[in-house]
Amino acid sequence: MNLEEVIKKTHRLAAAIGYSVFGALILYFVLEELIRHKLAPFYGFSHLSNHQTLRYIFYGLAAVSIILARLLQSLLLRKKPGDRPETLLNKLHRTSIIMVIMSELPALFGLFLFLLAGLNRDFYVLLIISVALLFIFFPRRRAWEEWLASHI
Repeated sequence: MNLEEVIKKTHRLAAAIGYSVFGALILYFVLEELIRHKLAPFYGFSHLSNHQTLRYIFYGLAAVSIILARLLQSLLLRKKPGDRPETLLNKLHRTSIIMVIMSELPALFGLFLFLLAGLNRDFYVLLIISVALLFIFFPRRRAWEEWLASHI
């Protein structure tokens, strides 16, 4: 199998994982809506009086996950002298999967906020952030080919 076929096959797997994460985001939205309508009015499973602190914590975690994703991306894609094309493709594949999965974190934090405190607007905000991150980090084959061509 030549390198072009390997790139195509590897990219297809990374893209499938990206689509799966998008499906999970849709599932979180459906789950949130079902809970909100079936248990209306839904105020969360936690009976904490101070939701503001909880919001700060989860928004902070979302911000940290975004910053960490950007740092990890640059660290994981560093080229070492003597890296072979297969090694570079593996780095790109692994990094793409990690970035796609990290794109999901803000939505998970939003879902936790909703489940704990019933804060559905915060869930929507963090879900939109996750969708935007997934769009940014989604593995695009042309970008893969350009990155590999510039590093080989």
